[in-house]
Amino acid sequence: MKALVQVQFYDYITYIENGFVIFDSEIIEVGRMENFNEDGEFEEIIDGEGRILLPGLINFHTHMYSAFARGFDFNCQPKTFTETLEGIWWRLDGALTLEDCYWSAVAHGKDLIKKGIVGVVDHHASGEIIGSTSAVEKAMKDVGLHGLTCFEISDRFDVQKAIEENAEMAKRTGGPFGLHASMTLSDHSLTAIKSVLKDHPIHSHVSESMDDQVHFLQTPVERFQSAGLLNPMSILVHCVHISESDAKTIAENKCIIALNPRSNQNNGVGEFDYSLFSKYQIPLVVGTDGLGADVAKSWQRLYYLSKSSAKSGNLMSLDVLKNHIVESYEIYQKLTGLTLGRFEPGCRFDAMLVDYDAFTPIDANNAFAHVFFGIFDDLRIKQLWSGGKLLLDGYELNQPPNVPQPLVKALWQRIEDNDEYKS
Repeated sequence: MKALVQVQFYDYITYIENGFVIFDSEIIEVGRMENFNEDGEFEEIIDGEGRILLPGLINFHTHMYSAFARGFDFNCQPKTFTETLEGIWWRLDGALTLEDCYWSAVAHGKDLIKKGIVGVVDHHASGEIIGSTSAVEKAMKDVGLHGLTCFEISDRFDVQKAIEENAEMAKRTGGPFGLHASMTLSDHSLTAIKSVLKDHPIHSHVSESMDDQVHFLQTPVERFQSAGLLNPMSILVHCVHISESDAKTIAENKCIIALNPRSNQNNGVGEFDYSLFSKYQIPLVVGTDGLGADVAKSWQRLYYLSKSSAKSGNLMSLDVLKNHIVESYEIYQKLTGLTLGRFEPGCRFDAMLVDYDAFTPIDANNAFAHVFFGIFDDLRIKQLWSGGKLLLDGYELNQPPNVPQPLVKALWQRIEDNDEYKS
């Protein structure tokens, strides 16, 4: 076992000004420094030098397959959200091999770790379907992350193979079934999914853009409800254009909404209505949708957009946001069975030690304000542990795997070979 001493602890509930934690893969003991016994049989005693220790973060919706889009010229200028999907993302994911899936997840995983992420709920797509979720899971494990992935079923793929891949994944990990979106799934496909899904949760984009609203007479929420797919613990992503009736249905079915505000702004699809989420007390989590890895910034953007809205400005406060963050760890535990997010004995030691120049006093009453306006604004992580394993040390990744560049170039060449988008 190891001991981390001389640190400020804050897990969004409890603040200790000067404390210690004894851990291996899990937390064994937490206390104040005056109660620390330095004569214990420790493998190592780490001096935190007064830094702040926070729980590692969770990214509840990302696309690890998207990493190799960075820097590539897709040679298209999309004017609508559907054109963005067709001209960029579907060209990329359709060209991915199993090896690409693995290394793309490794690349994105490295970015996640640098931003304090320990857990990830991924939403995957690739040209090679069978075995692809296993490839992503292996990459997560190899870089030190824990979490879940799924395959986003869509009529542009072989639906039966995609269902089979999700069924194998669900049996292996218990993760939710992946659906791309209502707009890319026929009624026949929804029926086929339900026959295998039964009462298992789904993970799907919902009402991300107006494009997802106009393909059928029902809204995406209504279609999924009619098909019997809105099972408890389902993760519904974006929900920018849902109606009040949709929000009520989501709440009644005990689903979760994963917000990705920076991605919404980048895609120009609009902004969510926090007042609906608040009115129906829908559990909220955040992700990045593959647009970078910075979950701290996603929480910030959720707060600022909610505060700036005429409908919901008076509904959002720092205490409300803090409660969303605390609840997010409870949701992750229900999804994965992993207990984290608290500095208590028996919890995983998933934690980040951060630099922070606190030029005003910190105490239990204002600790979250310091985290939100200070630490989240400039996240400087000296060390990051997942299950007691050091993933980041001295601000650098601990033994990072190198992505093979020839593999990336070969992928880019396959995309360029698509005649439709050649210059």
